Amino acid sequence: MKRWYRRRGGRPEDLVTASEIACYAYCPEQWRLEYGLGLLAENQATLDAGTRHHARKAAAERLADWSIRLGLAIIVAVLLLGLWVISR
Repeated sequence: MKRWYRRRGGRPEDLVTASEIACYAYCPEQWRLEYGLGLLAENQATLDAGTRHHARKAAAERLADWSIRLGLAIIVAVLLLGLWVISR
C-alpha cells in the first residue's frame, strides 16, 4: 500500500476509516485501486455531485429539526401561559 495517501490526510498509517471499510465491503477491487494504488475514480464529477446533494439534504434535515424544536417550544410556552392565565 502506498503510504503517501495516508500521510497526505495527516492520519496515522494504521487508522482505517469507515469509508475504507465500506469501500472494501462493497468491492475489494475498488478498495485496492483507490486506497492501495491511490488512483482516482473516473466518475469524480458524479461523486462530487453526490457529495453536494447529500450536503444539501443534511442542511434541509437540520432546518427541519430546528423547526420542529421551535414548534414544540412554542406549544410548551402557550400551554404554560394558558395554565398561568387559568390559575389567576
